[in-house]
Formats: sequence, structure tokens, C-alpha cells
Amino acid sequence: MNIAESLFSWFVASTLMASAAAIVVLLVQHLFRGRISARLRHALWLIVLLRLVLPVLPQSPFSLYNAVPTLTDIKNAVSGFAFRLDKPAEKSENSLKETSYQSNYTTNEAKRDVSPPILFPQDAKPATEEGIERESHPAVRILAVVWLAGAAVLLGYNLMYWLRIRTKHKHLSRVTGPVILDIAEECRRLFSIKRPVDIYRDPNIQSPYIAGIFRPAVYLPELLDGEAISKRLLKHVIAHELAHYKRKDTIWNMLGSLVFAIHWMNPLVWFILRRMKADRELACDACALDALGEEEAVHYGMTIIGFLKRYSAGRSQPHLLYFKGLNGQKEMVRRIRMIQSFKKGSYKLSIMAVVLVLLIGTATLTNAQVSEAGSSAWVHAEDGGNETLFANERFRVYDNLEKGARVAPFKFKVPSLLPEGYSFSDMSIQFNDPPPSVRLGYVKAKISKFGGNFELRIAPGADLQKQYDRISKMEQDETDRKDNGKVIEKESLSLAGMDEGYKITIRMTAWKGQPERYYYIWRDQGLTYELSSYNLSSNEMEQMIASMKFPDAKINKIYVDNDYHGKILTYLYDTEDIRRAQELVGFKAAFPRMLPGDFAASGSYVSRKANFNHVENDEDSMRKLLQVSYSRGNGDRKNKADPGIRDVSFKQMLNGDMYQEMKRNGRVSFTRIDGERNNVKLKAIIIQGHEVLRTEPYKVDGELSSPNETNLVSYFWLNGKVCYQAVFQGQGPEEQKIVEYLMKPDR
Repeated sequence: MNIAESLFSWFVASTLMASAAAIVVLLVQHLFRGRISARLRHALWLIVLLRLVLPVLPQSPFSLYNAVPTLTDIKNAVSGFAFRLDKPAEKSENSLKETSYQSNYTTNEAKRDVSPPILFPQDAKPATEEGIERESHPAVRILAVVWLAGAAVLLGYNLMYWLRIRTKHKHLSRVTGPVILDIAEECRRLFSIKRPVDIYRDPNIQSPYIAGIFRPAVYLPELLDGEAISKRLLKHVIAHELAHYKRKDTIWNMLGSLVFAIHWMNPLVWFILRRMKADRELACDACALDALGEEEAVHYGMTIIGFLKRYSAGRSQPHLLYFKGLNGQKEMVRRIRMIQSFKKGSYKLSIMAVVLVLLIGTATLTNAQVSEAGSSAWVHAEDGGNETLFANERFRVYDNLEKGARVAPFKFKVPSLLPEGYSFSDMSIQFNDPPPSVRLGYVKAKISKFGGNFELRIAPGADLQKQYDRISKMEQDETDRKDNGKVIEKESLSLAGMDEGYKITIRMTAWKGQPERYYYIWRDQGLTYELSSYNLSSNEMEQMIASMKFPDAKINKIYVDNDYHGKILTYLYDTEDIRRAQELVGFKAAFPRMLPGDFAASGSYVSRKANFNHVENDEDSMRKLLQVSYSRGNGDRKNKADPGIRDVSFKQMLNGDMYQEMKRNGRVSFTRIDGERNNVKLKAIIIQGHEVLRTEPYKVDGELSSPNETNLVSYFWLNGKVCYQAVFQGQGPEEQKIVEYLMKPDR
């Protein structure tokens, strides 16, 4: 995300939250209409103005925004409206991070069940992050540029306005007439203004105004200085401008112009600023009358009417854009009604008015209270609910059919009978392919011993010929690469439940015994099915096809993988998945949504022990852990060369005697790419009175790693029966603060 997009995400968050504050103010003004003073109405708008202009605000448990999305949530939503580009994943240059099987032919039929190795990913990234370069959607980039260009133009206009006023000021002459100066001095005393206010004659205007931030000055048209005009009218005009001075309205005008330049894209801000300007004029009239006295109300009102009739036409002095005159009939009527009903002392704010301003200010000028790490809670899946934690609308993998079938975009059938020794392994869903598709994987495996696999692919559609052509081309292309003889045969198939089907036989003519393998493709109720295997006989495959059924409770019991014999890990997407992972790891694992340093949880998985440290034996390899990955909250992937912490992984699993072994040996072993140990030294340190084992900086594959690979540092600690590990990719000063936060009791 570039600077323009980062600023745009802040703008969207800020303007939406300020809009919520404006709605509260409008609601209060409506509920108490006729019972709140003009000054209070304007004071409430100043709260909204501050909300629009202040970039940082304190947190409070009483904030309105505890009940709505937070500033960070909205910014992340904007930046998370991502246009994703598939790119090769960042991996260890030696470590192979792969979880799928590579099925291979052999030239000896008896060797077809030889096990390929099960590969162990070291600290693999979630599927939602790995191999994906996040870029903002083109629409977001365009809107960001348009918004920034508009803001630059409006800020430029305001700068030119202020420069024009400053230049113009140098060429104007001060008013020297004793009548006007005496009236101005009298009004200055009425408002208790200590500093003299300069008054200038401007021949190019027809209406008086006040301008300036540090030393505001009043500018009068020549007609007021030269005509035989009543002293009362002059007093009312100057009193009105000095009321603006007393109320610091020129400062609020400047802030309003800045707000308009920044928030011009929000139409509600246009409405807010117009209402604020109208209420400011009412408050200014009330301030002037409070100084002049209630007995002047009628004459002041007549002055306003007569003055506007005489001088408002053709008003030509420069304006801040949003501050352009609001002299319409409706606003004039509002002003006259307020003037008619004015009572001495009504300009002062009552105790109730002050309390109301404080309450609304506390609720709207503060942000939602969050924890030290920036999140309102830890994830406690065992508390119930089904909150989406890591949305991935492109691709998902599940280790149980019951959940996968609910998430899939269409209903489908599965084999209710499986060949002997085979079991369900996983179900993947590809959402963004045209059309979407489902793949079910089955394996014959025991721990690290692999005996075969097959898969079933399902997608909407009815064109079997197109599917056959794809398979034929794929097989022929493979033949061309390997220069192996191959015969492809197709025959019609008719089994119960099929609308139409084909059996495709692949005969390897160059291999000893000319082994065969098969594809079965068929159409059933608008879906196409494809069953393929390197290991199964045609009879076994046809028996499965004949047993196809829609999933039910009985089928769901056999379509769940609790052992992970055929894979290493499964990614988690919501709290329902976390609850299942808790059952697999054997305890109620919980984790924070964010960590100190703006690290946000970006993905999670349940995995075999290989992702924690080196496995000692087959039984040890089957133990499971829960991992959560954290990246910077803005979703940007830092460059490898950047200093500091790039990513954090939080791992937790039942200890057994791991921690005691690591402490006794003074080292921890990780598994290198070649399967050998990578021994890393440990040092015991104390964090918040708790013993923690910290590794020296290391690389995943030790001396086999590339020198350009980012160093890792791991922290281990024990809490009850659970051993925890925090892995930092890259080092930074936040390390121990993050570990300390992870060691605290769950929020």
C-alpha cells in the first residue's frame, strides 16, 4: 500500500467515525429543538469539527465507538479490499514447504506402493497469506488518487485565499474617522477585549467581515465609512464582527476550511459545515445581543434585515469555500426569530448545557478502548459462536467433510464405501475458479508410511467431452516431457446414479507389464465428477462410484481426519475450526487477535509436531500443535532487507517433557531439509518473574540455509501442561514485550 492509499484509508476511517458523531449531534439537536441555545447548538458542532480534524484521540470505555467498528478495523477493511496477485511464496531457499503428495510411477509394478516422504513445513504461512501479494483493489487506488488530488486543489485554494488576504491587507488604509473609532472602542469595552482591533476600509467590498488568525482585523466597505449612516447601525455592525472576534470564529473558520479540503469527498461533511456556519451566525448574534443588551434586540434585528437588503447583493470579498454566505431566506428567518426571542443571560451556558457537551464530547472525541496490544479481546473459541477470523474467499481446505460441505458453494455426493486401507484426508474448495470446484483427497498412510492416494474432483457443468479433452491433453503433454509410450482409451460407462459417464484408461506401453491407471468422469444432477488414481483397480473405483451418496451423519463420521497420517497441517478460518483444533491438540488453546507493535493475527493452523521442533520418533511426530501467525496490522509485507521484526508465530502444544529436555540440554533441535537435526543453543532468561528459554539467532536449515535468509529467534516457556513458543522472523526491540504479553492470562 503506497502513501496515497494509506492516507485514503485514514480518511475513510476518520470521516465515517466523524459522521457517526455528527448523527449523534443532529439527533440531540432534534430531540431538544427549541430548548437549547444557539451557543450550545454551535458548541456541539465544534465537537464534530474536532473529530474531523484531530488525527489522534485518546481511548475511553465510554466511547461511542466501543459499539461500532474501530478506527483500525475500518482502515484495515479499506486496505483489506485487496486485489490479490498469485506469486511464488516466500520460502526458505532450501526448505521445501509442501503438504501434498507427489505420486510416482515405477517401472516395477511391485514397487507402486513405495512411500514418498511426508514433507514437514517449517513455520509455514497460512494459505491466506503465503504466495499472495496483497495490492489494493484498482478502485481503491483510483479513489485514493482522486481524493488526494481534490484535497490538494482545495488546500491550494485556501493557501491562495490566505495569501490574498495578507497581500490585500498591506494595501488597505486604516479607518481614521473619529465616529467609527469611538464606536469600535465602545464595542471593544462591551466585549472585554483587551487588545485594540484594527479597522480597515476596503473599497472593493459591500459587506463587512473579519479576517486573520493571530491579529484579526475588521474590514468595512467604503460606504459605511463615507455615508451619513446612523451610529446605532454602525454599532450593531461592528458589535457583530467583534462578537466573531470574541468567540474566536476566525480560528474555527480556518479549521472548517481545512476540514472541507480533507473531507470533501463525504457529502455529509458539506451538510455539517453549512449547518455549523448557520448556527455560528445565530450564536454570534446571541453574543452581540448579550453585550449590547436585551433592549437593543429589535433595533439589532432591523439592522440585520436592512443591512442584508442593502449590502448583500453582489458580495465580492474573498471567502473560504465552505464559508460562503448563507443569507438565504430560511436562515434569515431563523436569525430574526432568535433575535426576537432573545433574553438577557441566555448566551451563557447552563450547568446542564456544559454537562451535555462533556457527555457528547467524551463519547465522540475518544476512541474505543482496546488492550495494550490493540485488540478488544483474545480469541476464546470455546465460548461459542462462529466468528470468521481469517477470511479466504479464494481457497479453503478442511480436514472434515461436515464443515467443508456446509461451506462449499454447491451440494455434491461422495463415496460411502472406500477401498480397504484408505481414509479421507482433506477437502479443498476453489471459490474463484470459473466454475468453483471441490476436491476430496484420500490416502493410504500410517504416520510417515505412504501406500497410495486418489482424489475426487467435483464442479458444476455437463460437458464431459471438454473434460476428456483436458485429461487427454494433460496426459499427452506429460508423455512428451518424459518421452514415455502411452495409450489413452475412452469407453462409455453406465452405472447407477449416472446421467452419462466415461472410463478413461491410461496404459503405459513402455513400462514393464504395461501397467494401467484410470480416470472416471461422469455427470450427475448438473455436476461433473472426476475420480482418478495411480493405485486403485478399476473394480475398486467402480465400487466407489456405485456407492455415491449425499453426505449424512453416517458418512460424516468416516469423512473426518483426526490422525493426520497423510498430511502435516490444516488451516483454520473461524472459531468453529478453532474448537475442532482444540480437540485435536488436547487443550483449550486461546490467542490474542493482536500483539504489541501493531501485529495482527493473519492466519492459523493445526499441525503435527514437526512445526514445533525435531520429532524423536513416529509416536512423537503425531502430536499436534496450534499455531497463529501475526503480521503488521496494515497487511504490508516488509522487504527481506528491512530491519526489525517481520512476522511472529505463536505456537502451543502439550509439553510432555519437551521443555525439561530443552532446559537440561541447553539446546533445541529443529529439522533441516535433509531430515537431520539443526541444534540451536538456548539461554534461560527471566521475563516478569517467569523462566523463558531464548534461542540464539538461527536459520531453519542451519548451514544448509542461504546466507540471505532472515534469522529467526524462538522463545519457549511452560504454563501448566502446555509448552509455548514464540518465533520472531527478524529481530527488534518489541520481542520481549510481545512474549510478556503472550504470557499474561487471557483477556
